[in-house]
Amino acid sequence: MEPQSWQDLYRNRQTNVEQAILSIKSSQKVFLAPFCNEPQRLIQELVLQKERLQDVILYNAVIGSPCIYADSSCYPHFQIRTFLSSPLLKGAFLHNTCDYLPVNLSEIPKWLTSQKIDVALIQVTPPNEEGYCNLGLSVDIVQTLIKRAGFVVAQVNRNLPFTNGATLVHVSEIDQFVLSDTPLLTLSRGNLSEEEITIGRNVAELIPDYATIQVGLGKIAESILLSLKNKKGLGIHSGSISDPIIELINLGVVTNEQKEINRYKSVCTTLTGTEDLYRYCHDNPTIELYPSDYTHNAAVISNISNFYSINSALEVDLFGQINAEQIGKVPIAGVGGQMDFIHGARLSKGGKSIIALPSTAKRGTESRIKVRTSYVTSVKSEIDYVVTEFGIASLFGKSLQERAKELVSIAHPQFREKLLAEFEREFMKKVIY
Repeated sequence: MEPQSWQDLYRNRQTNVEQAILSIKSSQKVFLAPFCNEPQRLIQELVLQKERLQDVILYNAVIGSPCIYADSSCYPHFQIRTFLSSPLLKGAFLHNTCDYLPVNLSEIPKWLTSQKIDVALIQVTPPNEEGYCNLGLSVDIVQTLIKRAGFVVAQVNRNLPFTNGATLVHVSEIDQFVLSDTPLLTLSRGNLSEEEITIGRNVAELIPDYATIQVGLGKIAESILLSLKNKKGLGIHSGSISDPIIELINLGVVTNEQKEINRYKSVCTTLTGTEDLYRYCHDNPTIELYPSDYTHNAAVISNISNFYSINSALEVDLFGQINAEQIGKVPIAGVGGQMDFIHGARLSKGGKSIIALPSTAKRGTESRIKVRTSYVTSVKSEIDYVVTEFGIASLFGKSLQERAKELVSIAHPQFREKLLAEFEREFMKKVIY
């Protein structure tokens, strides 16, 4: 008997969304493709079928997702395990139907190899002429997930861009296909405040020409990128590529000409932004997506000279310890790739690690610079600079008292005296100016 052609496989494995989701049973472990590549039609049907399900464990990493499976009506049916949280999951956390997995993005593929995942829900393009689908917006951990999951269901979405890099999956690796052209998840751009613009300019002072940078997402990240328009020959090796990076490419600021690896290519593991970004990256040979155990691998990053890791935080304490995960009772973000890229920057010749954040929260009523933070994401010994709208704190090689002095100097003026007094009282160390 002759083996089936890929065309026959693809045709025979197509089904409707109702039948595909019926493959999920109570108490199974289901992994949702992360970030903006979360397959929305499959998830919508999963929520519609929730009444027949109990204690299904859903693994996710939330950026851009509406998280409809975290609605209160889903509490008896789904248990969420998230690698990267969101305020949208707060209710589920408080109801004890959501828990947080603090795993570096570089190590989620390794974590997957030790797990039994029953069903993977992913999203792909239609196959090309050789029978390969494309992962489109995000590679991250999906290649490993496909190999480890007992059953793989793919939403085939013609709206997905065809992207370059390690983005191909053969139809033979997927068990069922559901054809559905739902709109892609996007991350809109907002107006920048004067505070955010100033932070961006302060960070830009630290970035030399011909550096390779990693930048996160959000308004501060956008401000930083927009402040780099006068730089030369920058490279991109990042977790995500967003719209402002494309602006820098079009201006000739990003050329990737000095990178020792992936030269002339902007590298990431996920695209996160507007439909304009997705159109730009469609079949664009200068943009490449790779799994997170490559993009976030400190050993890989160490091969790139002058690598600058630029990340945000929720708060920082006067020792320089970084909290990027949790304020109060529930996580609102996650470890993500912060430690991966900071480790990589430490190993890079000429590399630096930068943390950027506003000096205050809650409309100026609370300092983000604390005497001591309750949650530590990144440790004090690995941070070179902390930046707020009030300036730059240089931390590498500084003593505890010197660090406190630097960090108080970039706190909001209304909190500086209080921070100094609390630091001196708690640690019996007087900060000398």
